[in-house]
Order: sequence, then C-alpha cells, then structure tokens
Amino acid sequence: MLSLSEKLMLLALHDEKGSVIFSASTALPYGLAGALIIDLLFQERIALVEGKIKVRNPRPTGDGLLDETLQLIRASDKSRDIKYWVQRIYSKVKNLQKRVTNGLIEKKILERREQKILWVFPSNRYPTIDGAPENEIRKNIHEIVLRYKAPEKDDIALLSLVKSCDLINEVFDKPDRKIAKKRIEAIITGEIIGKAVTEVVTAVVAITAVIGASVAVTAATS
Repeated sequence: MLSLSEKLMLLALHDEKGSVIFSASTALPYGLAGALIIDLLFQERIALVEGKIKVRNPRPTGDGLLDETLQLIRASDKSRDIKYWVQRIYSKVKNLQKRVTNGLIEKKILERREQKILWVFPSNRYPTIDGAPENEIRKNIHEIVLRYKAPEKDDIALLSLVKSCDLINEVFDKPDRKIAKKRIEAIITGEIIGKAVTEVVTAVVAITAVIGASVAVTAATS
C-alpha cells in the first residue's frame, strides 16, 4: 500500500523522463511534508487541537519517514500550528523528496538512472518501470472527479495536494481540466474534508506563494 506522499510523488514525476514536472517543482517539497502530516493525522498519531498540532499516540508507525516526523513533532518544546510544521519538516527531514522516491524504487515502481547535465554534472532521473500503481491512482481520481464516485478521506487529501502542487493539468487531459478544477474545488471545500487537512493544504499554498513572490522580486531586480 502506498503512502500519501508516495502517491503524490508518482503524480509529480514525468513517467519517461523521471524528473519532477516543472509546474509542481516549487510546491512539491512542501506538499510532501504536508502529506506526512496528513498520514499521521489519519493514523491518529497526532491531532489538531485549537489550531495546534499535538501528539496523540507516540507509538511508531513502522514507516521511517512518518516515525521521524512524529519524533520531530514530539521533541518540540511547545505545540505549534500546521504552517510551522510544514516548513519545519521540509527543513529538518533530510532528503525528503529523495527518500520518498527511494521508497518507490524499493517497491519496484521506479528505477534510478544516472545521467550528466552538459556531460559534466551528475543527475539522477527516476522513470517508471511499473505503471500499474500510478494508473490505478489516476483511474480512481478520474472516477471521483469526472464520474462522481464517492471519495474516501485519503482521496480528498490527495486531491487537495494535487491542487496545491499545481498538478491538475498533469492529471487531466485538456478537455477535462476546466470541469476538473471546479469539481476538485467543490470536493475539497465540502463538509466531508477535515479542518486539519484543509489547514495543511492552505499552509502549502501560502508557503509556495511566498517563495514564488520572492523569486519574482529577485528576477525583477537582477
């Protein structure tokens, strides 16, 4: 079974090139951090109490990334909000994107290929070798969004992260994108989605917007 972060990574990687799709490149690291928080919420290891994250059950999950995230939260000297933890996990959980990718390699869904940029600088790419898991994810998303299949809570969380990481155009063909955007917005703003998941997604969007604005200012003044 794939974690939320693994599902998000599969959707964000170009199947043949094995690189992160450009539109998602800024938001993805924060989306992955948010996915870890959501998985811990769903496993009832943490809870959102009066706007702050608190550890509910410190017992290990058996997943290395989730357990490291849980211990990071547990070690905090005080309770903090979700935006803080999205940024903190991004900065403190080392090689997060690479580790999620490595998990997919271990499951024989991706493979690592080394190449050199300009024949000098080494770079890794992660093309798909088993497309079945991603195809199933995409099929499920299409059935929920375009055919009104009832979503589960993890489906709603994934759709929320797809939107916040600017992946809608990647997941849907051009003729379906307009209706998909409206339908996803309706799903993720409905009563069924939890407050904590909403706040995770809001944090990812807010952080990405700040980064985007900073990049724009730097480019304009350089």
